[in-house]
Amino acid sequence: MSVINHSDISLNSNLCSNGVMGAKQTFPMGQNPQRTVRAVTLEQVEPDYATEFVPRPFSLTPAELGGLPATLASEPTSVRAWVRFPAVASHVYGLALAWTPRAVYVEWEDGGVHRAWVWAPAVERAAVNQSAAVPTPPRPQVNAMTVRDTQSLVELINAQLTQCGAEFVTSMAQPAGPFGAVVFGSIEGHGVRLEFFIEPATNMCAVHLFDMTAKKVLVERVTAPTFPEAIEAYPWDVAINTLDLI
Repeated sequence: MSVINHSDISLNSNLCSNGVMGAKQTFPMGQNPQRTVRAVTLEQVEPDYATEFVPRPFSLTPAELGGLPATLASEPTSVRAWVRFPAVASHVYGLALAWTPRAVYVEWEDGGVHRAWVWAPAVERAAVNQSAAVPTPPRPQVNAMTVRDTQSLVELINAQLTQCGAEFVTSMAQPAGPFGAVVFGSIEGHGVRLEFFIEPATNMCAVHLFDMTAKKVLVERVTAPTFPEAIEAYPWDVAINTLDLI
């Protein structure tokens, strides 16, 4: 979607005194008002990541946009905006391409071009050279977790449990969202489940053992840059001893 160029626009001064974007406009004398379109026609834009899993930012829904018309900027305005992702919020430098009384349509670069609707209070004008001086930091790739990945992880866990004279017997596995998976099974007749999670904000891997009978975590989860490291660092002997006492 290309940016539509029209006559210059200045946002109402009383709305911009604190740097927050607003929807009321005043037009220079002798120029035509800006073009407006239905806000819902300005859709979210995301880079093509092919098969790579990358969390998408949230864009306001048609219901949140409220059926209001959007004013198209004659010249995109440099802004800073808070953009929400599934687990974090990112303060990005970008351009305001359009706005309504309640929302702003923002474009920013981060591994490609993104465009999304955010609430107007989350957007403020950027200093003239601010966006060029402080570019948006790249967002780290977040790994996904699938049920298929758990098979090799269970083998690593059993290598640890062997040292305790125990073994995890898998019953079934199921996904727990894009960043986690749960494997149900048993250890020496005790019903347990293994929980694997990737924390999107840090890309750290976490693992822990949950007792299905007592309904509690045997030992608090251990996080590490990779699952093999988290498995190696997890105190399996303590978990097994706790299980034996229940």
